[in-house]
Amino acid sequence: MGAVNSCCIPRKSGNDCSKSNSNGSRIRGHKRNLSATFSMTIMDDDGTPNLLNINNATEEELMTLPGIPRCTAKNIIEYRKHIGGFKRVEDLALVTGVGATKLNHIRAEICCFAVKRLDSSRGVTPSGSKSDLEALDRVSRNSSLGSSGKINLNTSNVFQLMKVRGITQTLAENIVTYRNKKGLFQNLDELVKVKGMEPLILTAVRNQLTLETVENVSSKPRFYLNGELPTDNGISRTTHSAIHANYSSSDSKISPYIKDFLEVFIEYIENSARPEVTPFDFKHKRRKVVRVASWNVERLSVDKAKNPGVRDVICMTILENGLGLIAFQELADKEALDEICNELNSPSLPNVKKWAGSRGRWKCCISGAAGKMYQSLEYNGFLYDTSQRIELLGSTLLKKPSHGPKQFSRLPFIGSFKIWRFDCVVVSVHLKATGLDNKDLGRLQEEIDKIPSLVSALKQHCPGEKDIILLGDFNRAPDVKDFDDLRADGFENVIPSDKFTNISTSNPTGSHCYDNIWLSQDTTKVKTVRSGVIRQGLTSPWIPDGWKWGGVVSDHCPVWAELCTGKDLDDSQLETGMENVRLSVK
Repeated sequence: MGAVNSCCIPRKSGNDCSKSNSNGSRIRGHKRNLSATFSMTIMDDDGTPNLLNINNATEEELMTLPGIPRCTAKNIIEYRKHIGGFKRVEDLALVTGVGATKLNHIRAEICCFAVKRLDSSRGVTPSGSKSDLEALDRVSRNSSLGSSGKINLNTSNVFQLMKVRGITQTLAENIVTYRNKKGLFQNLDELVKVKGMEPLILTAVRNQLTLETVENVSSKPRFYLNGELPTDNGISRTTHSAIHANYSSSDSKISPYIKDFLEVFIEYIENSARPEVTPFDFKHKRRKVVRVASWNVERLSVDKAKNPGVRDVICMTILENGLGLIAFQELADKEALDEICNELNSPSLPNVKKWAGSRGRWKCCISGAAGKMYQSLEYNGFLYDTSQRIELLGSTLLKKPSHGPKQFSRLPFIGSFKIWRFDCVVVSVHLKATGLDNKDLGRLQEEIDKIPSLVSALKQHCPGEKDIILLGDFNRAPDVKDFDDLRADGFENVIPSDKFTNISTSNPTGSHCYDNIWLSQDTTKVKTVRSGVIRQGLTSPWIPDGWKWGGVVSDHCPVWAELCTGKDLDDSQLETGMENVRLSVK
């Protein structure tokens, strides 16, 4: 049955949370009904928990709570009038005579529902209607001095800060005191220095705060990650009041613990919306095209792929950008890519379900162990949309040398593809990182020098096949001289050196060009003018980011190039795969 809780039923009043049952024995020293040893919340006949609403309870009703004498009940009512109604059950601990210890004793018997009007002279009255809840939500945001309905941390007073869900009166006073002593806040993370601001609280309130005034926002361009979408740019998103109304209208049926959880994470639910985009039509100047992409997904394990934010970002990035063939590096489990493929084919997430464009029919192919990375083996993989007439003919890892040092720290993964009338060989690479202070730069240069030999081996295996695509994480910008041999062989990089491909929440614009797509000379003739680095929409409120949430899927952005698939310029026809091919380079 679980641990012993105090789950007794309050006396019935005209505005009680739910029906009351007057039957049952009394407990000594306790004015409420039934045994305190029952381990589940007491339910009425209609299945709803019978809790005392501290936002409309009278003095006498509050005194039915264990350990609440008349003087404390009066303090609760006076404090309730002062703040305009309790926003969370935890705020009751701030009342003189209650405190955290006593709150823990009574919290299973109380609730904190939405209120209809804020009137300090008359107290509060309950409301369950959606319109009243939305009106309350508007009242709580009207005093905001920042943008998008957010409270400005540097200009708001104590009462305005208290309108932020999760900030109590004491914490609001501490914030203002700290600001008066130390000066204006330079960033939201500085809030952890305020007394009482724990990392979990900061996580819950940061999306409700801003440092910018309305004037600053109107004149200053801002980069938006998906976890921090603007509310005034036409993006369709679920507002707080609508979500709040959805579960507030049936508050009496929700455990107070679940309700508290929803309050803490309400901002994350709101910000899961994706930007509105026009679905891709897979054509360019009336010609059929396919978008080939590469994405280092940074240790994508099965557990990471099961994170709803990770799956949502990866799947929606693919769908919104019309990608057809994606090479993934840094797979930590062979089954990780299956999670993405299954989500695309059988959506379970709201954003993927409601996608209005082409969903595709997806398949994936995973390599054997290509090498090692931190605490696991690393695998490589291809994900492709068969509805775009993409067919995998075969795949193989580059053969390890029989003796001598390895040519690559992680073996390249090679796939032969037929894309409508266009066939090609795609090589996914993840070259050696330079390490701290570039200590492994020499090893990386050696791996780059091996790539032309790999190209020669591919040409020998596929005589006449001139469409070769090298893509992945090269760990160097394409303009370094190490790639001169590759350029001399007719290859051309798609992503220029000044287009950065790394990303983080602290540096969303990036600083290095690591990832790229190199096309052979013949392949460049079927390339359209469209290509790029996908940087928007790569975060989710459900992805951890250190001590907070709203992180990125990976520290790498996906990169892509668009190819015409209506014809093949070379003479070779790839009819067989590469399963039995044992390629190696000297």
